[in-house]
Amino acid sequence: MTYDPVIDRLIFSSAVLLSLLAMYTDYRWRIIPNRLTLPAIGLGLILNFAGNGWQGLLFALVGLAVGFGLMLLPYLLGGMGAGDVKLLAALGALLGGYAILNVFLYATILGGILAVLIARRSRRLGKSLVNLIYIVAGVFLYRSLSTTGKTVDKNIKVPYGIALGAGMFCFLLFGVIV
Repeated sequence: MTYDPVIDRLIFSSAVLLSLLAMYTDYRWRIIPNRLTLPAIGLGLILNFAGNGWQGLLFALVGLAVGFGLMLLPYLLGGMGAGDVKLLAALGALLGGYAILNVFLYATILGGILAVLIARRSRRLGKSLVNLIYIVAGVFLYRSLSTTGKTVDKNIKVPYGIALGAGMFCFLLFGVIV
C-alpha cells in the first residue's frame, strides 16, 4: 500500500519477525502470546498511517478485520486458539486485507499438510480421517456441527502458528493465489 520504501521495509520486516517469533513460540510452548500479537497490531496501524495517512489506516483496519474474520469461525468451532486469530489479525494490520487473504489460503494448505503429518506421526491418521467424515456428515446431512452422536478425538494438536507463518513466507516468496 505504501509508496515510501522505508515504511515498506519496516512493514515487511515486522511481518517476517512476527511470523518467526510466533512460529517459534507456537512450536515450543503451543502458545502465541498477546505480548507478541497486540503490539504488532498497533505497529501495523501506525506504520500504515505513517505511510499513507487515513487511507493507510483504513487499509490496515481492513486487513485487521479480514484476518480476524477468517479465523473467527475456526476459533469458535474449537479448531484454533485465540493466539492464531490474533496472529492473522496482526499480519492483516501490517499487510492489508488482500494480502492476508492470500496468506490465509497458503496457511490452509500448509496447515492441512502439517495436520496429516502430525496425525501420521502419532499413529492416529485413520482415526482422524474417520473423525473428519463424521464432522462432514454432521454438517451436510444434519445441518449441524454435531458429529452424528460419535465422539471426536481432539487429542491431536496442530501448532497452527507454524502454518500461518509459513503461509506468510509463501505469500512473500510466491505472490498471490487469488
